[in-house]
Order: sequence, then structure tokens, then C-alpha cells
Amino acid sequence: MKTSNLKKSTLLVVDDKPENLDVLIAHLDKQAFTLAVALNGEKAIELTQKLLPERILLDVLMPGINGFETCRRLKTDQISKDK
Repeated sequence: MKTSNLKKSTLLVVDDKPENLDVLIAHLDKQAFTLAVALNGEKAIELTQKLLPERILLDVLMPGINGFETCRRLKTDQISKDK
């Protein structure tokens, strides 16, 4: 089976620092992922509902709701609890 026929997994990357995102995206873009990016926890929750990513890479130190609170909220939602 050709890999081009396989669906890419969606990975949501959440970080408030653009320089961190630049490094992550440069590396992950070469992998077999469709990437989505959120700059804060609120946007991560919103995008998770819309995109249903298979995995979430989440920074813990962010302004607003931090990564721990974002994770807690995602885990209480039926749609995102297993991400």
C-alpha cells in the first residue's frame, strides 16, 4: 500500500511561544502528521472540538488557562477525553 493513500494523523500543537512553535513545526512537518496550532488553552479546546486531532502536544506554562487546566478540561469532555 502506498503511504500517499494513508490518512495523515492530525496533531494539535499548543504553545504560546512562537519560537517554540517554529522549532516543533519544522521538525513535525517532515513527519506523517497534519498539523494544527493553537497559541493558548482556550483555542486548543475550541480546535479539538472542530478538528478531532488524534494527538495533542501541549505546553504546560501558558498565560490564561495553563496546560494542566487545559488538559483537565479536555479530559472531562467526551469528544477529547482520550486524546
